[in-house]
Amino acid sequence: MEIVIPPRDHGPSTFRYTWDENGEVQQVTRVRDESSTPPKRPVRGRQTVQWPFQSIATETEISSPTAAPPFARRATWQQPKRRDADGDSIDQDLIPDYVINYIRGETPETVARRKRNNGKLGERNVDIAHQHRPHESRAADFEGFPFSNETNSRLGSSDDGLGDEECRHILSGSREKQEKGWRKLLVGWRAGVTLNVLLSFVILVIGFTCLILAISKASLSAGKSVFFAGSCTTASNINWGLHAVINVFAVILLGGANYVFQVLSSPTRTEVAVAHFRKKWLDIGIPSFRNLAHIENSRTFLAVAILTAAALTQVIYNAVIFTSQNAVDYKVVLVTESFLNGAPFSNDTSSNSGMLSRLDILSLQQQASRGELVNLTTTECFQEFGGAFSTDFNAALLITNLNSQTSSLVQTSGASASISRIGTSSSIANLTLDRSSIKYCLAQRANEQTCEVALNGSLLGVVALLNLITVATVAAVLFKTSFQPLASLGDAITSFIKDPDTTTRGCCLLTKTDVWQGRWGLDDAKYWIPRDHYWFQTPSLPRWLIAMFLWFSCAGLAAAALTLSLLADPGTRLSPFGSASSYTVIRLPAPVPDAAAALIACFPQLLLAGLYLATNSIMTAYFLSHESSLFAIGAARPLRVSADAEGAQTTSLYLTLPRPASWFLITIFVSMGLVLSQSFFAVAIQLRDVPVSTTSTATVGSGTATITLGLSGVGLLAFLAILVLLATVVIALGCRRAPPAGGVNGQAVGNPMALPAGSCSAVISARCHAQPGERELWMKPVSWGSVREGVGMHVSHAAFTAGRKSSVDVSRCYA
Repeated sequence: MEIVIPPRDHGPSTFRYTWDENGEVQQVTRVRDESSTPPKRPVRGRQTVQWPFQSIATETEISSPTAAPPFARRATWQQPKRRDADGDSIDQDLIPDYVINYIRGETPETVARRKRNNGKLGERNVDIAHQHRPHESRAADFEGFPFSNETNSRLGSSDDGLGDEECRHILSGSREKQEKGWRKLLVGWRAGVTLNVLLSFVILVIGFTCLILAISKASLSAGKSVFFAGSCTTASNINWGLHAVINVFAVILLGGANYVFQVLSSPTRTEVAVAHFRKKWLDIGIPSFRNLAHIENSRTFLAVAILTAAALTQVIYNAVIFTSQNAVDYKVVLVTESFLNGAPFSNDTSSNSGMLSRLDILSLQQQASRGELVNLTTTECFQEFGGAFSTDFNAALLITNLNSQTSSLVQTSGASASISRIGTSSSIANLTLDRSSIKYCLAQRANEQTCEVALNGSLLGVVALLNLITVATVAAVLFKTSFQPLASLGDAITSFIKDPDTTTRGCCLLTKTDVWQGRWGLDDAKYWIPRDHYWFQTPSLPRWLIAMFLWFSCAGLAAAALTLSLLADPGTRLSPFGSASSYTVIRLPAPVPDAAAALIACFPQLLLAGLYLATNSIMTAYFLSHESSLFAIGAARPLRVSADAEGAQTTSLYLTLPRPASWFLITIFVSMGLVLSQSFFAVAIQLRDVPVSTTSTATVGSGTATITLGLSGVGLLAFLAILVLLATVVIALGCRRAPPAGGVNGQAVGNPMALPAGSCSAVISARCHAQPGERELWMKPVSWGSVREGVGMHVSHAAFTAGRKSSVDVSRCYA
């Protein structure tokens, strides 16, 4: 359609506008200046075109169409034809009502005024603010001629004759639009992002609250706040309980970041079109680092920032809690059996390398004679006093079968310098090299030791900052109002059916192998080769390699640490859960502060975060192929989209991975994060010099705390078990087969809608070239199959349809 419209500023230029059937301006051309000629009198079938607020009318003759051309598309609003003041018929299916108002030379004020005064135009029901129709009249916005904001300001002015009722009517429409905008945050992927913003904000508030409390109680010199000191059992329970909460927060943030990352990395239809034009393909419906090279830079930055902040949060969050425990600098005395009966002894330097006082030795001799010491076997004795420190005993008498005529005291030793590394020989090994010479041991039980649980304020501040970055970046996604990603399979199918992709026309059985080899867009007919499709064939090889590398890294490091701890313990015992064993500690250099040691111990959490992302990607690919394969079997299914649904479509909060599978992953990785935090951890060991003599008035001395890394055998074994459980579930799901959709020799095999080698936008696009007669197909339940059987030289065609279809036949070729 063509129409000549004079300029708003009454200048000498006049322009001819050409619209297509969709109402979009296709061409603007300059025409001859007719401003100097006298205006012509309008005749029947011709009408004056006038811009709103134009004081001088310029008459231009245009033809009023009596019927829409055969190619015209029906307007989205359906209203009957109307006649203007000259009796001309105006086809509303072709020309919107706001264009008719402009052709009549009306302005919004005059239309409202005539309606209020029951004028003729008002009787024709020309309503510029009708809010109950599917579409409403609005000001024209032709390219190059935008209206000024002056128009809106004048709508509410009483000087223009617009009444209060009309003003309220217009304002109610604005409020309805605003409410509709808020409702968009409660459906589809925006609802998922909104939920993650709220969860991140709650975690942020909790983190800031703890930070304020930590600052109020923290020691400025040490940079940490001790909020519990007491029984080691209670401290251990508090420690792993806090780490349980921390790992719940960390995995929720990581899962939410993965959700937002998938939304941001999902391409728009324009980005897909550009990639296909360059013979590139993009991932649809799964988290994709590959897509980052093909999407806009702002989304790439947000996606990387969100994922990085979440991964670092998991590492640093687990390092916030730091424990320390007291250990006894025990004394070991090697004596003959006569020592127990009060035989004399000499404590000169040649036999007293442990530097015990004569009073301490006498006290041990008296306690042994009174039976106040605990009797241990040789094996128990070496296990208890063979490590770097002891938590249960202050001293031990090792009874040897050697005889000494001069002194019943053979040698003494201490444990002060024994904390160095796993498997270090302690003081008991310095006494004798012949274990068979020890008959048994008598040990003096120590008082219950105390432990501390501290919170590192500086690390908590870093976590709060990362949480703030996460909340800000995730919330920024909601402000991208024009962003319409193809985040789910239904989004992509809807888009490709609405606007078919010309680069994949004529290749409805396109495979990803064809895409890799560049054989797409060639209109080649293909035969379908039925093969059983297992779910493990869906993820691409790089995704499998990355997931396997991360899994074997976690499992290999845990197995190596477990083996090392078992070999270091003479009894090959598993060290307790979340506690440092005297055999399984690694001393760090003295300058290393507590925070640095905690970060070193929590570094494996980064591997765990990577494993979560890789496993989520694998399982997302599983369910994407499964969802696609269901369209080839059974009855028609509605398309599941991630934005506002149309017709029979359904709007889904989740993108591809169903919620039960997501909850399973979150649960299992929360468990692994907790177990890992109690399997490899930083702990400060402080040796205390406890007097052996019960009558001694000397105070308990405490040495400098030694920063160590502790290993828990029980925790490492549990961590390996959960890793094996995770691998078993993933492999078991991968052994499922896609539902068969074709028949060969009476046997159902294969499914042409399965997606081997991963998600591919070109493959999905090729399946979406519907028959020309299918109108608004995306709004109906659909299925996929053969919709046209080739006759003669014509090939068959398979596509989505809302009508009848048949299974793809192996004896026919399709294009």
